[in-house]
Amino acid sequence: MTPSEGALRRWLAAVAVAGLAIALYLTVERAAGRAPACPIGGGCETVQSSRYAEIAGVPVAWLGLVAYAALLVAALLPGLPGRALGLFVATVGVGFSAWLTYAEVSLIHALCAWCLASAALMTIALVVTALRAGAPEPAPSLSS
Repeated sequence: MTPSEGALRRWLAAVAVAGLAIALYLTVERAAGRAPACPIGGGCETVQSSRYAEIAGVPVAWLGLVAYAALLVAALLPGLPGRALGLFVATVGVGFSAWLTYAEVSLIHALCAWCLASAALMTIALVVTALRAGAPEPAPSLSS
């Protein structure tokens, strides 16, 4: 049984809020010139100070803020617009996260727990948005 549209929207909102928290934390630490605390290993500073932490001068954490904010908007939008926006953002986000994870492993040789958590959240968002895209549209409510 596929979860309801409402349940999937709530799941997506929860994932988006968690992702926003991670991206905001990394953005604040970078703006303050501090290395993020690394709960596992110690590669967070290495990853965050690498050349892969920016694209065209834009910090990757800022892109995360935009992506997770867009997922939150998608969760708030009912019907096809929310489904399409969520699926698009999550698909692009998973692709970008996969590339960044590849860069961590193969090019930087360090892992950032925050980045891996964000990649996991984006993957969950893709699963949720794919389920939502395939779920039947809720019946329109009749108002008097």
